[in-house]
Amino acid sequence: MNKDTPHLIPLTGNAGKAPVLLLDGNCSYNDLQDCADMRLSAAKDMLRSLSLLDSSEADGRDLQNFAHAAAVLLEDASDLLAAARQAVRRGLS
Repeated sequence: MNKDTPHLIPLTGNAGKAPVLLLDGNCSYNDLQDCADMRLSAAKDMLRSLSLLDSSEADGRDLQNFAHAAAVLLEDASDLLAAARQAVRRGLS
């Protein structure tokens, strides 16, 4: 967290040294939860599609790309859920 803007929380998935992607820790629990749910749903849908895919139709690189995208979405969702738990502790609903 930046000492000047402690409510801005860097996402775990930031590449490099400077945090480019930040979430607003001042948001309400519901807003943070909705954003986390959206990412969880997208990752779930991608993985469901991947599980139904005939492996003979997929290139190994395609499978890596799906797995990487799902991992990024799940990592973002995890960060959002952690911020949502903090919002509950602050009494924001």
